Amino acid sequence: MQNVSRARNIFFIVLLIIFGVLSFSVLSKFLIVLALAYICALLVLPLQKRLQGWLERRKGFKRAAPALASTITLILLVVLIITPFSLMLGKIFTDAQGFYVKVTEGGTGALSARIENAVQPYFPNVDIKINEIAQGISGFVVSNIGSFFSSTFDIVLKLFLFLIALFYFLKDRTHFATLYARITPLSDKDNDRIFTSIRTAARSIMIGSLVVALCQGIVTGIGFAIFGVPNPFFWGAVAGMFALVPAVGPALIWIPAVIYLYVTGDPGSIAWIGQLIWGVVAVGLIDNILGPLVINKGISIHPLFILLSVIGGIAMFGPEGFLFGPLVLSIFVAIIEAWKVRESGV
Repeated sequence: MQNVSRARNIFFIVLLIIFGVLSFSVLSKFLIVLALAYICALLVLPLQKRLQGWLERRKGFKRAAPALASTITLILLVVLIITPFSLMLGKIFTDAQGFYVKVTEGGTGALSARIENAVQPYFPNVDIKINEIAQGISGFVVSNIGSFFSSTFDIVLKLFLFLIALFYFLKDRTHFATLYARITPLSDKDNDRIFTSIRTAARSIMIGSLVVALCQGIVTGIGFAIFGVPNPFFWGAVAGMFALVPAVGPALIWIPAVIYLYVTGDPGSIAWIGQLIWGVVAVGLIDNILGPLVINKGISIHPLFILLSVIGGIAMFGPEGFLFGPLVLSIFVAIIEAWKVRESGV
């Protein structure tokens, strides 16, 4: 009898492993989409709860309040964030592609020579490879964002699944929490610590560092467009990524833009002065005012590691890695924070 019971257990474990692997293989293509949808649900949950509470107080809407509140939240997210971001991403790709073609065909040779001749008297021992640097940066953007736009069906499918998953994560959040509590060996207290830490870390990084970097990139790009720097969307996007670099930030992009305007401008042109003032005042104010308001709330992660998680995420997962890389880092830090609290016995 004991041998029969043991054989049944082994057979059950083998079935569990086989179908567990098969299930993971089926869902693996969409794990990133589901993870991003879940974190997005955590971030917009306060809005959904407020809408649901407002609807529940209206006669005849109490039963449908969770679904209606989740639907309204999705509509607002698409109109206010996803659509503008997609249009901006498309413009960045177009600018980057045009710039990459221009660089690879040698169209910036004369400009590179002028800039190098202007810099050499001040730094005679420095060999500036402007063409190589520009080609490397633009090539990185084109290859990664280009893969995102390479399949329209894939984009539509992922966006559709993201919105559907987000809807159900918001509407049926209690059901998913109960399901997780049933399959996890952790106690309810440990689960609460982990989810609280994940929510705090996600808000700190996704709404903190990335939003500040995005704002700095947009403002930098606006300055480039105003003062005549070519491909302002592309270089604004690059500035946004460099905004995650500690100490240096977007200055690593707009200072060369000042030099470019000074070297290529007509005699008496003051465009470079305007770009300099814009970089110091407009871009700098975002870092000094908006940054402390949102970044220092919640779990703190050094900007260097956020930058590395963005680059590593893009290299490993493609364009979605821009968000998924920091997300993985934030969950890792959140679990460590929850473990520290658990060990302290609080």
